[in-house]
Amino acid sequence: MALQSYEVSYSLNGSSWTALSNVQNLQITIGRTAQLEAIKASTGSFSMRYPTGYASPITDLVSGTLIRVRNNTAGSPYEVWFGRIDNVSASYGIPYAGGVGNADFLDVTMEGYFATVGRMAGNDYAMAADDAVAQFTAATTQTGLTLAYFTSGASPDMAATTINSTWGDWVARVCQTTNSRLWDGFSFGNTIVVSPFFNTVSPVDFSDVANDSSNQVYNQINFGSLADNFYTQVTVTPESFGPATVTQAGATVPYRAYQANTLNASTAQATDFANYLLANYGTSRFAITSLTCSAEAQNSFMLDRIGNSDLFGCAPGTQVAIAFRGTTYQSIIEGVTMSATPAGASFTFYVSGADLNAYLILDNPTFGTLDENRLGY
Repeated sequence: MALQSYEVSYSLNGSSWTALSNVQNLQITIGRTAQLEAIKASTGSFSMRYPTGYASPITDLVSGTLIRVRNNTAGSPYEVWFGRIDNVSASYGIPYAGGVGNADFLDVTMEGYFATVGRMAGNDYAMAADDAVAQFTAATTQTGLTLAYFTSGASPDMAATTINSTWGDWVARVCQTTNSRLWDGFSFGNTIVVSPFFNTVSPVDFSDVANDSSNQVYNQINFGSLADNFYTQVTVTPESFGPATVTQAGATVPYRAYQANTLNASTAQATDFANYLLANYGTSRFAITSLTCSAEAQNSFMLDRIGNSDLFGCAPGTQVAIAFRGTTYQSIIEGVTMSATPAGASFTFYVSGADLNAYLILDNPTFGTLDENRLGY
């Protein structure tokens, strides 16, 4: 497969973009590395040679400037990631002659749109009790930001709360309450919380052998004991209701305890959620945690288009099959890190097993097995 050609551009208005030359490396991380990690903004960085930057600096490369990453390889460019500049630093080398410093470099760190949400004060906004979709509609109206909750079927009920920290903290608590994931960086100005019931399926699978239009081959796979996903007691504490604690039958002290502060709409709902968490995490497992793919190894490259609608930033929450030594494992993508240089690109996918996502989705071959999956919580 040919080298992937990634273009980094900047903009002050989101409509007129200027491509940067001499970019030497690029890294973008979306999602998270493990299922119980708190959600966070996508991040990125790039370094570029800056030989004439001292004499003629690119003055628009400052904190807050918009950044777009595109894949230009196939002659039909498509967007991979959007964000803003977080910080910029320059390193100037020797020698410097005639206004040119051949050893000068500019290093830029970037952040997804959710970072903006995380900095916006809630100003003690009184969020009324409602379902999640309605609350996100109210949040969009209140903040002027584009926030949304995607689900299939009924939207979960959420308790009333006061936003006395930041809007990002509230979104994170909604994600914990509903077991949801975050899409950040897939388009300019959008933050989407995605219910586990939304159920996007990857257009391709991963394989240690097959390498074709239906399979992306990987060069390394990692299994782990998932110690951070093993608990024998769960306590769910809703903000406005009494806590719910459930303990695994036969478990002895000291318990491996997990605590979640949620926005559940009742103690009964919190109890259902606690039982779900205990059923999910009450068994020690050894499972796939990540796999790494080389872009150049693919006969049909799709590594940056595995998410919903072929969008890289929408990869978290995507169901994908992973074939390893004759066995196929159904997994959910939790996050991705891509690293690219002029010599090639590498993608590491962080996954959780389908058995750690045991919710019931009717007519679904993976999540539609009665007595194996839960209808809701």
